[in-house]
Amino acid sequence: MKLKTGTWVVVADGGHATIFENDGTAIAPRLKMLRDYDEPHARTNDLGEDKPPRAFSLAGGRHASFEGTDLHQVEEGRFIARIAYGLSLAASKKAFAHIVIVASPVALGNFRKAASHDLKDRVILWLDKDLTKHSVADITAGVMRALEDTAAG
Repeated sequence: MKLKTGTWVVVADGGHATIFENDGTAIAPRLKMLRDYDEPHARTNDLGEDKPPRAFSLAGGRHASFEGTDLHQVEEGRFIARIAYGLSLAASKKAFAHIVIVASPVALGNFRKAASHDLKDRVILWLDKDLTKHSVADITAGVMRALEDTAAG
């Protein structure tokens, strides 16, 4: 499988996302940045209580703790959902025919949950790698390699 001209490539993690378009060819792709999103998250104590809640029982003096919510993960999930919503709108307007989603494993799971059917139908590759801090050349090479591996496998 090749990265055809006009294919969008999204590289994201929980706080940063960049959307590229291949304005090169399938043989010599060239990723051009379309949009860049950066959302720094607040400190945990600014987000709210980070301690897990406790439950106490009067009979026998037993108590238990519950697993608390990771507030940073919640914020990162909301960020990815907003990106997925924008991509879903673009897909419904036929802004792109094909798209590659490259994201850290947790962010990729959030993308899959938030993506519309129209967006999911256009995804040619879900790649679970965090490439947000890599160069465009490294992103291009990683996507090309993953597409070749998918076609061979």
